[in-house]
Amino acid sequence: MNIAPRQLRMFLALAESLNFSKTAEQLFMTQPSLSKAIRDLEEALGLPLFERTTRSVQLTAGGSRLAAIARAVVGEYDAGLQRMLSSAEREARHIGIASLPSLAHVILPQVCAALERRYHLPQITVHDCSNDACIQRLLNYQADFALASVAPSHPDLKYEEVLRDRFVLLSCGPWRQRLKPTMHLDDLVDLPLISMTDASTAMRYISAAYLQRGVEFRPKMQFDQVGTIAGFVKKGLGIAVLPYLGMMPMLCLRGLRLSEIADGPVRSVGIVTRRLGAPTSVALAAMEEVKATTQGLMARHPGWILPPISAPCPSPAPRPPRPAAAP
Repeated sequence: MNIAPRQLRMFLALAESLNFSKTAEQLFMTQPSLSKAIRDLEEALGLPLFERTTRSVQLTAGGSRLAAIARAVVGEYDAGLQRMLSSAEREARHIGIASLPSLAHVILPQVCAALERRYHLPQITVHDCSNDACIQRLLNYQADFALASVAPSHPDLKYEEVLRDRFVLLSCGPWRQRLKPTMHLDDLVDLPLISMTDASTAMRYISAAYLQRGVEFRPKMQFDQVGTIAGFVKKGLGIAVLPYLGMMPMLCLRGLRLSEIADGPVRSVGIVTRRLGAPTSVALAAMEEVKATTQGLMARHPGWILPPISAPCPSPAPRPPRPAAAP
């Protein structure tokens, strides 16, 4: 049985007026079209709904009983449609962003504040997770876009670089005195370096830089969280090597020294979106805010945060042949 809500509305309108001509005019259709629609409905239901004579139209007993049911069905349909429209409106005002934690900490607060001002508190979900997890959330439609640092190779995704982020060193205690303002990769081989874990894109970048020298990068310690790295650096247990944006949460701590790595790697940071489908207006506004925020970061931190280039960002590298262990 294939009965559309419009057929039920025609049936109810005719049941109310009991006049084909008047009902057809009310529904902006011809009388023959209305008559055919009612006959089709009667055939679908398997019983007559109206008794027709040359003078009058009357509901049958079955038609009268079915009219009450039809009113309930149409009412439920309208209520459900309204709930769906309300949910769609709420969904259009919701945005999900997947981001590396270092980018979420520095970029997204300003972005989300701008969205709240513009859209009067839209619902915002931020997934701060690894680069691979960000990409997976985007593919699973759990995020409208992602902030990542390695361009994905997936054919359904596209990557737009918004800035480049230099790697730096952060030291404290006795190591603060030993480090120069400018260091080179070869100077770091024998230092007690602290980095993110192997699963992080930061580790992949610094490992690739040492691979070009035929050396395996082997830090003294590795952690998942920047806050943990900060605690160990403050105690003088090692020297952090991280992208500048990842280091920014620690720059407010007293007694720390920032050193540049003159020939160090540069991390690409970009917006990842799906190739198919149009982003919502809120998602488009959020991506514009990301670009505006990154422009501000480049202006406030020149030399550390660099403008984007058209070249693709580096891919993860395999293990090198010759290790150089840290003390």
